[in-house]
Amino acid sequence: MTHVRKRDKLSSYTYGKIMSDNVAADGEAAKAKSSLWVRLRKRLLRRGVVEVDIDHHRYKMLNCIREGIRNILLKNPKLSAKDNLTPDDYTHQAEESFITKKGKTFTFCSYASSVFAAIRRAVSITEEEYLSAVAPPSLPYLEFISNSKSGQDFYLSNDQQYILKTDKKYAVEYFLSFLGEYLEHFQLYPHSLIVKFLGLYSIQIEGEPKIYFLTMQSIFFPPNNIETRFDVKGCLGGRYQKPQEDEDILTILKDQNFDKETIHLGVQKTWFIHQLQLDVDFFRNLGVQDYSLLIGRQKRSKQGGENSLPNVVQRVRRSMQRVSRNSVSPMRDNCTVKKVGASSWEIEMKPIVPEAPEEQSSSDNTTGEVTETEFSEKYIPKRQTSFHINKRTCSLKNLLIQSMESKTYQPSNLRLLPNCQNPLHVIDGEDYRYYVGIIDFFTQYECRQRVARVIKTLKNWTSDHSTVPPDIYADRFLNFISDRTK
Repeated sequence: MTHVRKRDKLSSYTYGKIMSDNVAADGEAAKAKSSLWVRLRKRLLRRGVVEVDIDHHRYKMLNCIREGIRNILLKNPKLSAKDNLTPDDYTHQAEESFITKKGKTFTFCSYASSVFAAIRRAVSITEEEYLSAVAPPSLPYLEFISNSKSGQDFYLSNDQQYILKTDKKYAVEYFLSFLGEYLEHFQLYPHSLIVKFLGLYSIQIEGEPKIYFLTMQSIFFPPNNIETRFDVKGCLGGRYQKPQEDEDILTILKDQNFDKETIHLGVQKTWFIHQLQLDVDFFRNLGVQDYSLLIGRQKRSKQGGENSLPNVVQRVRRSMQRVSRNSVSPMRDNCTVKKVGASSWEIEMKPIVPEAPEEQSSSDNTTGEVTETEFSEKYIPKRQTSFHINKRTCSLKNLLIQSMESKTYQPSNLRLLPNCQNPLHVIDGEDYRYYVGIIDFFTQYECRQRVARVIKTLKNWTSDHSTVPPDIYADRFLNFISDRTK
């Protein structure tokens, strides 16, 4: 007789333990998978940047900057934006000394704080938003890793919306000399392509040299879906960038790479070229050169409802908000919004003339799509027709030559801003969304540049390089970009 030994049934305890172990194993696997996805997603979103951790050589400096900005903004409410700036506001320095946890002393200084607060207000950035992004209590900064050879350090806020850029003392002093004109330009042209500087500071840690740095809006924000980036100066000599194979380095291509490209803006071309001309004329009058137009490009995903009445109203309000929040006085205006293409609109500002009230028309647009709509009090709050540029808002250089009579200006060359993040630097073309902005405009054409012009001509075997007199640079820059815009 063959004896067959039966397997004992699993006890409820043993079965439960095995099941719990399996569940735990599945949970660990899911957690590992989730963690891997989080790390991968973070890497994709932060391509070209690295986190500034405790081992980073600038970790101590950036933490001192964080503490300095927070103390200056939180403890000095008088340094906020003013409706009327004075010459003293342009030369004001708020300086404080702090002691680190290791007992070292560092001195932090904020320059022209009220003026930069006015610029932040003019571009609709609240002090709370600025503080939480640029100087958060604990979030780490990021370092921007690119092929740039400027010699400057670039750091990003944790959300990548703002850049902290180091610069030389002479460049900072020169910027302060025309800060009034810079602010005035934004008041005249609220939708300017020029990058918006939001703060100027310096820090000196005991035993180390003083470092100057500026905070600015990032042109390439949000960066997630930008496919290609260019830095265009309008010349070809020495302006080629070999694409990087290292995915951790963000490659910014140059003029030779861009030479056969086209910016397809469609009906927005007219606005873009006109604003580019206005901004270039501003640089021409300053006598600067070597500035660049940054261009980011991503495939546009067209969504329904872009031209619906509620969407257009929201965009108008957003556009006019940036006009009204200037540093001098509130503004009232009446504007006409006209459809000039399949997905583009123009804003025409008109003075408000008191008229007898009219009865509302009985005919309403029931389609939900706007073909040509006049927006008045129904959609946009009343604002002043034009705003006053007080003589005191100009830089000290201009104060000496300006008339004592104040002047009145009206904002010009407005467009209907897209309903997205970073709208001042985003233009939607027919097929692509473009991120555009002008940077690096602190270089005067002086003795050093004259020598560099000769050297670059010999090195590149061409005079078509970046170091030329301001007038030549301005004309060439404008023509190069205009010829490649459709």
